[in-house]
Amino acid sequence: MTLINTTVTLEDLPSPPPDKTGWPWTQQSQPLAERMPDGSPWPRISIVTPSYNYGQFIEETIRSVLLQGYPNLEYIVIDGGSTDSTVDIIQKYEKWLTYWVSEPDEGQTDAINKGYHYCTGEIFVWLNADDAYISSNCLHDVSELYRQGYQLIVGECLNVDVNDNPIQVTQQFNGYSKPQSFDEYLKFWSFVPFPQPAVFIAKELTDQAFPLDKALYRTMDYQLFVRVLSQCPKSIWIKHTWVKFKYHGENKTMKSYRESYSELQSVALAEAQKIPKFLQKMHFLICSKDYMQIALIMDKYEQLNTIEVLAYLFYRPTLVRWGIFWKLLLKKYLGNQRYNEIKKLLQ
Repeated sequence: MTLINTTVTLEDLPSPPPDKTGWPWTQQSQPLAERMPDGSPWPRISIVTPSYNYGQFIEETIRSVLLQGYPNLEYIVIDGGSTDSTVDIIQKYEKWLTYWVSEPDEGQTDAINKGYHYCTGEIFVWLNADDAYISSNCLHDVSELYRQGYQLIVGECLNVDVNDNPIQVTQQFNGYSKPQSFDEYLKFWSFVPFPQPAVFIAKELTDQAFPLDKALYRTMDYQLFVRVLSQCPKSIWIKHTWVKFKYHGENKTMKSYRESYSELQSVALAEAQKIPKFLQKMHFLICSKDYMQIALIMDKYEQLNTIEVLAYLFYRPTLVRWGIFWKLLLKKYLGNQRYNEIKKLLQ
């Protein structure tokens, strides 16, 4: 597969829709020189975008990649056979794509695996078709950090709604996360998720992590990051907002607590086999089962009364040591308004 010239400008690309202005529609970054100052090529960055019926978003995604002005880029788009405008939009930009296809697949993870097959770069990231780079210098910054020896580079995301208004998602995940150890990330009941589209990984590490389990519906990024962290990468957290993460009601991560945590538990239990200490495994197994019960409470919370929440303690007494359980119980007993009033008084 031959690399194409990826240093493009606004003049090279199709005109944006008439109602779109600013980055990446009518603004661009300053294209980088074809080679670095010492004459060597820029580290090759491989980006995979899985897509399915995201025609309302994908053009911004594609333009935000191409207008980085990065000279050594592989950009691969794997579409699952969209029936909306997605394919028409991809075809508008196909001359600047390394590879693309639109055909039925077995879901997002299958599409990512397919795309990874075509990656030959030194750095890997996947960027979903409803996300976009909001920093025009993102790829340049990543390449500089990679040249300094970092293998896991974690930036930050801006969480926005469908109209690009900034939002707070949860206290646990609001677009940033410090790099964690393998053991810390394995504990899905207490870990802080990496902002997936702002995480760039040395391909020598992802080669040991792929293929991902295509049966995973929500947590394929968790599986990737756990497998990468098990290799003890040299990591860095950059307090720069590189990516816009759009919440529009169809995001899989915003669905059922119980289903999400069930997948997390499945991945974590499989990867925990890498932990050699028996007692550490036992602790992990107990905690994971506790938190699955808490996830069940969270999933059914609106339908439960105070006694029903308390009853979970009878079936699993180890919940007594979890602060989040008592928080849920107190909130149910007091009601949201009184709970929030007391919380403010105590702050």
